[in-house]
Amino acid sequence: MRLRARPSGCTSLRPPRRFADIGDQMPRLLLIDDDENYTFALTSLLKRGGHEVGAAHTAVAAVNEVKTGSYDVAFLDLRLPDADGLTLIVQLAAADPLLPIICLTGVEDTTAVVQAMRKGAVDYLTKPVDKQTLFHAVDKAVELARARRSGVGSVGMPIGEAPAWKRAQELILAAANAPRTTVLITGEPGVGKEVAASMVHRLSKRGSGPLVTANAACFTPSLMESELFGHEAGAFTGATKRNRGLFEQAEGGVLFLDEIGELPLDLQSKLLRVLEGHPFRRVGGSEEVTCDVRLVFATNRDLRELVKKGAFRADLYERLRVFEIPLPPLRERREDISHLANHFVAKLGAELGAPPIGLTHEALEALQRHAWPGNIRELRNVIERALVLSNGQPISVQHLPHELWTEHEETVSAAKLSDTVLLEEVERRHIVAVFRDTDENVTRTAERLGISRLALRRRLQLYGLKPVRS
Repeated sequence: MRLRARPSGCTSLRPPRRFADIGDQMPRLLLIDDDENYTFALTSLLKRGGHEVGAAHTAVAAVNEVKTGSYDVAFLDLRLPDADGLTLIVQLAAADPLLPIICLTGVEDTTAVVQAMRKGAVDYLTKPVDKQTLFHAVDKAVELARARRSGVGSVGMPIGEAPAWKRAQELILAAANAPRTTVLITGEPGVGKEVAASMVHRLSKRGSGPLVTANAACFTPSLMESELFGHEAGAFTGATKRNRGLFEQAEGGVLFLDEIGELPLDLQSKLLRVLEGHPFRRVGGSEEVTCDVRLVFATNRDLRELVKKGAFRADLYERLRVFEIPLPPLRERREDISHLANHFVAKLGAELGAPPIGLTHEALEALQRHAWPGNIRELRNVIERALVLSNGQPISVQHLPHELWTEHEETVSAAKLSDTVLLEEVERRHIVAVFRDTDENVTRTAERLGISRLALRRRLQLYGLKPVRS
């Protein structure tokens, strides 16, 4: 399809689709950059890669294109002459909430990138962009667009506005920008450590490489060594052929090892040598193997305490904690609970084939008050259960686990009791004030209050007051 110039400062694609339906169609990309020469070069490259491309050279033209046309991905230069790039992200998201936005920056500006991701950008590229990085970013963004359009969720930055989560997001992005630094992700079970690890991988230059995951708590010590480092044929009973371990499988990418605190001491020594740059040998082998792998670890245990108890090597701990990303528990992110709950309702509802539904006000209140010892994983499970029970109706308190709606009832009862006590105190003060204003005359006080003299006398007796005159 040919591109045609427009006086509004953009090149548009037609016929328009109000919302992109990617499917098997050629992805449509919008380039927003005031540098027409750079835009032309990037357009040519993307078109040769099988994409349809439109361009806008001003913020006004960009917003108009998104409103009137339909694109699968937008590339945005943060430095435009007629608008602030961060503000434009918000405007583009308002025009099409499902449009993935990738930021283009001329220099490495971590602060600007973090702010852009907070505003809703899903990725960023630094100019000049090499071909492989560009097409990898396009593929990821198109995948995200497809997920958003079909309603099955997002592979973008995890949801959250709480300050503690914003800090974690900044650390995730910083870790992604340092593709060789070892990362340790800490936090309680269910806070999203594996999601954070996948974000470190996806946003880094190693994003095109594999992400290999393993849980140290799931293997016996002997099996864990073979799993990590591989084994040769005949190394042990049942080893009929050479097996490449996780390190070799993660070549050029990231190896994510969860529950690192469960790793046996002898394997900790071998892991430390690899972290120090030494080669390793497969189980039962003599060949020395080296791998280009980035390591990301996670734990829900206090490694410092394990070091004190002699269950974890101090030197390994020092290597792991070079770059630590602590993830906050959900109880410290209460402002995020409603957003996360609605996200899971939409995502899991689509997976279950349920019609679009929401949560009642009482259900959201119950979710907000719960302590969430299982964190985000527990919230996800609660929402999935509620979706099944709700049978297409809005999720109410009765669809939540027993402990959540009993907590809700207890809180409501306590609130009603508190309100009753407060009203009684206000009533007492008012009656006493009128009583004294009438020189403690029961008849005049009762008339002003609009109650009987008998009712007033009962209240005065309750308050420990005796009338001077009737």
